[in-house]
Amino acid sequence: MKNRMKLNLRTLLVIVILITSLSVIYNNIITQTVLILFSIALLLGINPSRHKFKRIMHRLKMIFKIILTLMIFQILFRHGGETYWQYGIIKITSLGLNYGIASSLRFFLIIIIAGMLFDIPYYDYLLAFRAWHFPYEISFLVATVIHFIPIFTSQFKRSREALQLRGIELRKIPLIKRFKAYSSLLFPVLVRAISEVRYRSISLELRAFRLYPTRTYLYESKLKWYDVVVQVAGGVGFVVVLVLC
Repeated sequence: MKNRMKLNLRTLLVIVILITSLSVIYNNIITQTVLILFSIALLLGINPSRHKFKRIMHRLKMIFKIILTLMIFQILFRHGGETYWQYGIIKITSLGLNYGIASSLRFFLIIIIAGMLFDIPYYDYLLAFRAWHFPYEISFLVATVIHFIPIFTSQFKRSREALQLRGIELRKIPLIKRFKAYSSLLFPVLVRAISEVRYRSISLELRAFRLYPTRTYLYESKLKWYDVVVQVAGGVGFVVVLVLC
């Protein structure tokens, strides 16, 4: 979609809420697959970018092994429905197979949906929440939480690159030692990320955060006609799916 047709952040948030709500309500393989395909098409249609697509694929690749492990455990140890295979206490049933695959697809959906929100500037979130008349404190907290993940990812990437410059490649370390290496790397990165958030809070205090009950903004979050059309169409589609299904 061209820049002049760029969707407002409030429209994106409405779409995300509707998609994730359907994902929670209908926990089956077909629904999760359709939502994933729709989200990918929507993500590429909103702002076509090869770089953005590569970033999403990179995120999926990083978390694929974890999701696959969770899916296997769900399939093997969640019992119910028709039994397909059994060996001792390990059993593959229709309920476990459906729940394991559907839950894994939901994780993939969350990662894809996150691609719509992570690259949006911090100030846009404050404008969007203000337009919805959210209290400024709540808007600040939600926007900070959303932007904490990119901050943490950036810090982790820097630490990993520092190890690579010293000749330490984490992927070449044996699996058992790799867990220890990641755990020892995780806490310093987490502390640095939290430290950045702390300095941000200090800067807000220096700028008299919450000193006055009202705030002024240089820009406003205004909806275009196509934002209204997309939100109405999304709401109508959501209701139709609930009624028919």
